[in-house]
Amino acid sequence: MHFLAKYLRRLGNDVVILAPKYPTVYNDDSHVKRIGRCYLFRANRATITITLHPKLPFLVRNYIREQNFDIIHTNGPLGWNLPYWAFHYSKAVNIVAFHTAFTGINLYKFAKVIFKHRFQKKMHGAIYGSKTAWKTTHPHFPLPYRIIPYGVDIERFNPVIPALDNFPDNVPKILFLGRLDPRKGLDHLLAAYPLIKKKIPEAILIVVGSGPSIERYKNSIPAKLRDSVFFEGHVPAQLIPRYYATCDVYVSPATGGETFGIVLTEAMATGKPVVASNIPGYNEVIEHGMNGLLFDFKSPDDIADKVSKVLLDNKLRKRLSKGGRAFAQKVSWQNIARQVLDYYNELSKEV
Repeated sequence: MHFLAKYLRRLGNDVVILAPKYPTVYNDDSHVKRIGRCYLFRANRATITITLHPKLPFLVRNYIREQNFDIIHTNGPLGWNLPYWAFHYSKAVNIVAFHTAFTGINLYKFAKVIFKHRFQKKMHGAIYGSKTAWKTTHPHFPLPYRIIPYGVDIERFNPVIPALDNFPDNVPKILFLGRLDPRKGLDHLLAAYPLIKKKIPEAILIVVGSGPSIERYKNSIPAKLRDSVFFEGHVPAQLIPRYYATCDVYVSPATGGETFGIVLTEAMATGKPVVASNIPGYNEVIEHGMNGLLFDFKSPDDIADKVSKVLLDNKLRKRLSKGGRAFAQKVSWQNIARQVLDYYNELSKEV
């Protein structure tokens, strides 16, 4: 939402982000309004957020009534949370974005019993970031819709970003960057890592991200390989592009529940080859052999084979990098913000 708002403003629009307070200090400007506090809990094999405040509905109602919005674009307003109350009290054109792909039972089968009537009454349109998100949601909430991919900021992520200098020089570098949730599949990459080291003994693995399982992941690495795996933990946002720039291949072994794969396009925009799981969502971003390679995340041999191929084949690496950069430019936020704005205007004319 930060980047969508940024590029919608460049197109001449006034945009405010309504968000909760996190247990972090933010340097917000006048474009951000914070109501309630965000809490984290475990669900869908990942970390889920929910906003709580004893007066949340009234605070949102008062804020919405004070403003004169033409569009209210909410994200996943299933539940009596911040987005729900925003569209509940809205008198503007209402658009909902759905971002979920479930790893188990599709909970929308049950949520529609409570929310379907309300959605159909007040929602004018829906945006899905991928066909995977559409397949998950649309059968249960059949709203007018548009599939618009998630964007990537090609100004922030680009091939001229300097690499970090705190890793060994002249060795192949593999990067994992993401939450250390079970769904992100780091354990599958770690299972394949010894096989990669047999083919490329000098390779190193950089792990960026934090989560409750970090110590378990560290302990799962054979003792003789631990010196070649660098756990960086949580890193400042401004350093993330430089981690992409540092690697020779970006690997995402996610196990499911992905609607698109923003990390894939970030790596592509930085000019790095991408190797990832062949799962719904990811296989809408990666065209195998053109802008990345896909593997069976359940097979350590397949992961090792695909990663090693990229590291050992310079021509393949260059081809994937070129194809990835072209895809990233296609889904740049400049282009995506224009598509979203066009959809806003289309729905506004129909209301």
